[in-house]
Amino acid sequence: MNHDFVSFGREEVFAELTEHIVELREISDGDAEVMASKVLSRASSTIHLVGLSDNGKRALYHWETSNPGAWASLIPFDERGVDSLNAIIIWQATDEDQPDDFETWLKLRLDGLDWIHPDYV
Repeated sequence: MNHDFVSFGREEVFAELTEHIVELREISDGDAEVMASKVLSRASSTIHLVGLSDNGKRALYHWETSNPGAWASLIPFDERGVDSLNAIIIWQATDEDQPDDFETWLKLRLDGLDWIHPDYV
């Protein structure tokens, strides 16, 4: 594993994500490491990587923001990075007075993901 690609404390998730990208896309470990690094680097304190979909070609992120509100999107990625311009919003909070029900929405769809981040298992 190339430790230059991954932040401290994320090695296990990086290794697991890389392994799944290799299997799903049938690519080399090196290319998968670059892609896993790009996918993980998109996540932050308000953007959470949830999993992979579309045979490992799209990453599912949950955006916890107050303005305009929380949402989830599927975003294509490759070795060049995460392509936000081609993101598809697949869930959006509907009412600021209602608690965020992303987890309820997600539970019904977990079986459709190719890989699930350990935080959501």
